[in-house]
Amino acid sequence: MGVFGEMLLISACLLHLLGPGFGQSETCKPDECWNCALNSSHNCTNGFPKNCTLKDFNVTILNLTLPVPEMSDVTVTCLHNLPNGSISWQDDVEKLGENKDTFQIKSIRKDTVVVCNVNSVCGVFNSTYNITVKVDNNMGTILLCVGGAAAVLMLFAIGMKIMLRRGQVQSQARKRQRQQNMENIHSTVNTVTSYY
Repeated sequence: MGVFGEMLLISACLLHLLGPGFGQSETCKPDECWNCALNSSHNCTNGFPKNCTLKDFNVTILNLTLPVPEMSDVTVTCLHNLPNGSISWQDDVEKLGENKDTFQIKSIRKDTVVVCNVNSVCGVFNSTYNITVKVDNNMGTILLCVGGAAAVLMLFAIGMKIMLRRGQVQSQARKRQRQQNMENIHSTVNTVTSYY
């Protein structure tokens, strides 16, 4: 056995002799993460102190009045009781923001699921919230606008037809008047020439 092998064997034996939990501080969570009995020791065995349970931590997203109107701005707030927790937000698809208790969605258009993730020395905890959107009845508005535009166009067409008809009647009346004036002039010329 080489020098490296002997050193490794001696280190393993020392750790075993020193007792459980010694040298395992990296695998055991800090004291503020545990609810322990008064007389329990905080030595970790397999990452858990004896006679201790992990505290019940809460991560919640404050409730909104749902559904929210379409195209409105929505602000969600994440609350937690974790020590030294850092917050990150994500929706169905992507990570949205970090290290802020609140997150704002501008001009929301569709139902969205947001997740508040809190990473702390005690672990990663999260809360999920479904934001439902009340879609405006745009079809009724569109139909009303189309109907109004059709009515205006119809009235415009009827008005143009009436004006064209009046113009034709007036034009025919002027034409008859001119013909009559021409006939009168003709008859006057014939009468005048017959006197000579």
